[in-house]
Amino acid sequence: MPKVSCIVPVYNVEKYLRRCLDSLLSQTITDYEIICVNDCSPDGSLAILEEYRKKYPDKLRILQNEENMGQGRSRARAILEAKGEYICFVDSDDYIKSDYMETYLTEMEKGDFDFVIGGYIRDVEGKFQECLVSDSDWSILTYTVAWGKLFRRSFLVENAIDFSDKRQGEDVYFSLRVYYHCEHYKVIPYAGYYYYLNRNSTTGRMNYQLNFERTVTDMFDLLMKRCDLTKISEEKRRHIEYDYLANMINALITYGHGCGPARMKDKYEYFRQDRERRFPDYRHNPYVGLRKPKGQTLKIRMGVGVTMLLSRLHLERLMFQVISLLR
Repeated sequence: MPKVSCIVPVYNVEKYLRRCLDSLLSQTITDYEIICVNDCSPDGSLAILEEYRKKYPDKLRILQNEENMGQGRSRARAILEAKGEYICFVDSDDYIKSDYMETYLTEMEKGDFDFVIGGYIRDVEGKFQECLVSDSDWSILTYTVAWGKLFRRSFLVENAIDFSDKRQGEDVYFSLRVYYHCEHYKVIPYAGYYYYLNRNSTTGRMNYQLNFERTVTDMFDLLMKRCDLTKISEEKRRHIEYDYLANMINALITYGHGCGPARMKDKYEYFRQDRERRFPDYRHNPYVGLRKPKGQTLKIRMGVGVTMLLSRLHLERLMFQVISLLR
């Protein structure tokens, strides 16, 4: 039985897939398996997978979806098929350092951790920026991506932690479930995951017509359906409440930027009503402020802090209207 199962959803990535697979097959440890889930990719990705499977039959497995399921459901399927004690996720257009699995595995086996989380390196078409993760609870909720972490498989399976069926926001829901259930985790000052950003890709372009605030509420609806927030500590509940505010405010600012006053009016009213319904005591969240919470990124602290300050001054609506006019 392998120690680590590395799960790689594959869809329309023939240009980058070899780089990804080569990095996975160049690890400094040998006790791992690679599970590639071909999600009915229309390009030559499957042929590349078959080529690598022939070369490395004891290392690489291919799961073939009968229909396009999306990244989240593909990952969820692979979790159940995995043989490893631990699980990591790698996106098929990204790649990792040769000591990536060994570094995470070494740290994981130092204690009884549910998972280990580390940083990453942004690769913007050959320009690199290292991004480390703060050693705080906020690292789980801020870095909502599934990659850059090593999970104990039993932690995911026993708590039925899965991904949303939605095509957007599935990592947000997954990270909320992880945070809700986790008891012990470790943050390491290591960045061995290369997150590739292709400026020309369709996924890399901003879709200003997307009602992402609806996606956020879908994720929190699903969370509250699966998890009872009254059964966790007040601290954790307030963290989740803050994360809701951060995600909704980011949705309105990022996807509402330049959308026009009429669309922003609908977006803001949706946010305002959902906020009052879901977290009626949000005004008293102790983590809202320009200098807190400690460990949260400056961008999120400022976004939530300024918005909530303007809300108390009855200027929140005006702020979003101004944002809707910016191009």
